[in-house]
Amino acid sequence: MSRPAGGGPTRNIRLLIEYEGTRYAGWQVQKGQRTVMGDLLEAIEKGLGESPRLFGAGRTDQGVHAEGQVANFFTTAGRPPEAIVEILNGALPADINVLEAREVPLSFHARHDAVARRYRYQIASRRSAFFKRLIWWVRSPLSLEAMEEAARALGGRHDFTSFADRTAEIKEPRVQVFEAGFRRRDFLTSFTIEADHFLPRMARRIVGVLVQIGLGQLPPESVARFLSETVEDPAQWTAPPSGLFLERVVYPGDSGAPARRPLARPGSARYTRGARSPSR
Repeated sequence: MSRPAGGGPTRNIRLLIEYEGTRYAGWQVQKGQRTVMGDLLEAIEKGLGESPRLFGAGRTDQGVHAEGQVANFFTTAGRPPEAIVEILNGALPADINVLEAREVPLSFHARHDAVARRYRYQIASRRSAFFKRLIWWVRSPLSLEAMEEAARALGGRHDFTSFADRTAEIKEPRVQVFEAGFRRRDFLTSFTIEADHFLPRMARRIVGVLVQIGLGQLPPESVARFLSETVEDPAQWTAPPSGLFLERVVYPGDSGAPARRPLARPGSARYTRGARSPSR
């Protein structure tokens, strides 16, 4: 990782960030596009007078949101972490917010040190005046029972190539899923999945297939079949980005980190009713 030259001692600053991704072309810097990382880098340059590299834990796509994105950068600025939060938020637009900054060991890397990531997808059964940019409104009734049955096949380690965007580079197609399940409250059904890593478009294509199952267009066994065969089918059912949130990034030693709990058995999924209402 590159580090700033000159000035005071080099420090590694870890950020916890939330953002609404509607206006952005994703997390990663892209030429000619407005991105979350791009706005954060501009805020760092404006507020701290440095142009560091920023390392993010999750490369969220265009229109995807985050409640718990983690990033880190090196700085020689002597500002305390709480001042860095104020400085960055003062330079950021309202739809990006730094929740926390803290100094961490120089060896910490937001992406490489993560042991799990948790995503949540929000499906609405009715139109909403307040949450339209944060949900997917599915107009027909869904069978939660059929979707739950299908989601049980996700637990354990599987090859998720069928659920991935194969135009992108895939280094490791086998993914360990620690938890996958649904929560329902009022008009909102939330699907949560936690895994050691995610392939491009994987979370949204899983949701798209589960919705097809909930609509009765696919049998519950489809998830298991797509995991055992490499097929193109899930691409046509990719869920829109509006309902997807990067909820949490887990590191060794965190409460609930995978190393501290037994992994879900292959063919199992944890299910909990009674979720909170929409996060925004």
